[in-house]
Amino acid sequence: MRRLTSVSLGLLVLALVFLQGCSSQVAEGTVVTVFYSSETRGRFEGCGCKHNGGGITKRSGKLKAARAEDSDIVYCDAGNFLSGTSEADNSGGQLSVDAYNLLQVKAVNVSERELALGMDKFREARSAARFDFVSANVRAEGSLVTDSYVVKFTKGARIAYVGLCGSREVMRIDSAKLPADVTIDDPLTTARRVLPEVKAKADLILVLSSCGDATDSLIAQEFPFVHAVIGSRSFRSNEDSPWIIENTRVVRAQRDGRSLGRLDFLFGKNARVEKVQSSRIDLETSDPGDEEMLTLIRAAIPNFVDNPQDGVRIKQ
Repeated sequence: MRRLTSVSLGLLVLALVFLQGCSSQVAEGTVVTVFYSSETRGRFEGCGCKHNGGGITKRSGKLKAARAEDSDIVYCDAGNFLSGTSEADNSGGQLSVDAYNLLQVKAVNVSERELALGMDKFREARSAARFDFVSANVRAEGSLVTDSYVVKFTKGARIAYVGLCGSREVMRIDSAKLPADVTIDDPLTTARRVLPEVKAKADLILVLSSCGDATDSLIAQEFPFVHAVIGSRSFRSNEDSPWIIENTRVVRAQRDGRSLGRLDFLFGKNARVEKVQSSRIDLETSDPGDEEMLTLIRAAIPNFVDNPQDGVRIKQ
């Protein structure tokens, strides 16, 4: 009997330790900074535009500069990053994964360009990634292709990254990129199933979405406890002027990696977000690029140009 009591006490102690580890530890006054991108579509080079040309080395340079001031900055992506250019596709998506590993991405939503190279390539990408793919509504042969969400600690705050993919109707012609056995559950119905569960597990809830403006707005309206819907599939970037619906910010960065979005969440008492500051990070062709990222990309693309002129690749 004594032995059973000891075992029971041991299990109780372990349970208490586990619960303590899963509880919030975010202190009042903590600022959690989130960088995000939307629908980069496998692009590494800038567009050669005179303003906000983008490019993977510029993105990496901005992140490194920001992390020099705050090493806990997190970066997430709304999806459609894995494929879409010949360079990304010819690598089977591995070059995109390598670049995002170097960027120290936390989570990426699964959309059609994550699956366009086939399920085997997607599984290889998941295996090579040092970040999490998330999707609550994309299925292959009836089963979800990855976890619906992940919860990660940053500065003591529990941050939930939830993935939602837009319907085939929203994708339009891009739906042809999906493998034949892939189905997509209705995103709003899925949100009603998943988000209440997430609410009890996180201090900061980020929905990574490729559902489009209308559905993103409906999610924000119905779930005011969601702190941000980081979306894509829109030509209306609004990094510095988010739509505020109920208590939720709906944001999206420029397509093709031409800008980064930034959200700074200030926590008050009881691990509640008191204030949010939104800003846009321009990626100009004149900005310094990250040499480490440049080396990685040029190992796969020898004639890669950091700053193409007028959209034309010129060997350097």
